[in-house]
Amino acid sequence: MPAPSTGRDLHIDVPLSNVVVGRRPEGFIADQLLPVTSVSKQSNIFYKYRHLEWFRDEDRNLTLRAPGTEAKKVHITVTSDTYFAPNYALGTDWPVEDEVNADEVLQWAESQALHLTDKLLLDYERRVAGLVVTTSNVGTVSVVASAWNDPVNSTPFFDMNNKLDQFRQRTGKKANTLIIPEQVAVQLRGNTQIRDILFGDRGGLASAEQFATLFNVSKVLIPASQVNTAVEADPQGGTLADIWGTQIYLAHVNLLSGRFTDTWLNAFRWTSPQLGQPFAVIRHPFDTKKRIFELEVAYYQAEKVISSDLAERFDAHTSA
Repeated sequence: MPAPSTGRDLHIDVPLSNVVVGRRPEGFIADQLLPVTSVSKQSNIFYKYRHLEWFRDEDRNLTLRAPGTEAKKVHITVTSDTYFAPNYALGTDWPVEDEVNADEVLQWAESQALHLTDKLLLDYERRVAGLVVTTSNVGTVSVVASAWNDPVNSTPFFDMNNKLDQFRQRTGKKANTLIIPEQVAVQLRGNTQIRDILFGDRGGLASAEQFATLFNVSKVLIPASQVNTAVEADPQGGTLADIWGTQIYLAHVNLLSGRFTDTWLNAFRWTSPQLGQPFAVIRHPFDTKKRIFELEVAYYQAEKVISSDLAERFDAHTSA
């Protein structure tokens, strides 16, 4: 019996792979939010230090050494966690008649590959949004002093800066990433205080980059991704719901490249020549019996909360 085909034996359609890798559906942020660590094993252990331990100021009587004596010993604590990267995959097929009859403008194989990739990215987005909305996966949950859906009387600049400073005092780290869902970003763009600070009497609407400069963070992500809540049996119906809602997140996010790097979230992506390139489009051989074409897109990945204290969530529509 012949050995089954592995990733390197299957035909990777390079042009189609380039199309799907180079395209991000509008409003998705998961692939921008999570640092991705490539790993060589599907499951493993990773180690980290307790970062607050490094901030402890040792008593002067402990650090002061008398002549002829040994230095007093201090120790660090190493903790560990695990990951398991499951396989996420989608495939499709279509009869040779569809391939032949399709208008060239449809570019049938390309449309199928994009559809599969978009579905995988939507699933990725929902997993991450579902992960971070869990209260135990953030350090604190709070509200703002003045609800931001009041464009005249609310003070989002002061609210955000207070939250950012409280984050620094609580964690010893500056938040470098903000998630401001589109529902809230719309209100911020029209807020009197924000417009006065950024534009004065010149007028204008703030971009994500301007929000980042205004709040002194490295990155502002504005998710606008939506999901159709209809069941699969009703392809024409359903309603769209915002995946990220109105919750704002402040976070410290860095690539988890070693024990000395701490981060709120991280993705562990299992890669190997035997598995094929993540998100590559695999063309299966033409099925001569059924006369169908087949495509598949897949990847292996685990998303983990590494340090829950390095994030804060607050609701901008509820005031204290």
